[in-house]
Amino acid sequence: MPSKFPRAVRWTALALAAFLVGYAGMRFGRSLRERSATTVAEPPSFPFKLGQTFPDVALVDSLGNTVRSVDLVSAHGAVVLLVETDCDGCTDMSIRWEQTLADGFFDPTRVFAVSRATRDANNAFRAANHLSFPIYQDADDAFVQKYSVLSYPLEVVVGQSGTIRSLSDDSVSPVDGDAVRQLMTE
Repeated sequence: MPSKFPRAVRWTALALAAFLVGYAGMRFGRSLRERSATTVAEPPSFPFKLGQTFPDVALVDSLGNTVRSVDLVSAHGAVVLLVETDCDGCTDMSIRWEQTLADGFFDPTRVFAVSRATRDANNAFRAANHLSFPIYQDADDAFVQKYSVLSYPLEVVVGQSGTIRSLSDDSVSPVDGDAVRQLMTE
């Protein structure tokens, strides 16, 4: 029985549907393949280890002043977002944290981002996404060069002891404020 639609139209529609599903998977960090129920997923490989001291890196604020990363995380703990300004997952993670801050769950001075981008690019990213937390420039590219941070976004929860308490690359799940606050006190 002949189809109402020519073969070229059907193939084009199929290709378009495959492209949209693939794009949605990449955009939202989901794989097109389902994980088998019998297969145990390997945990993601992060450049840092839990319990390790957070790196002491020179960062540049939006005004060009140099600050040390350990000074930003010391005494009270912090949530550090390692982001790139052209990364969709980084935008999602930043907005998720901005919403968490807007809900009053955290002291806004305890959340900050670090990016390799220029100060101007960081300021533009911050303004475009209406972020209240600062974005510091890793001007020496230390997180990439010295600590091998090659995948973005990365969320690092640092306890008041200065040690890494949690690592995540999840940019879409809601923040468990109580759990993060608990980790920051350790």
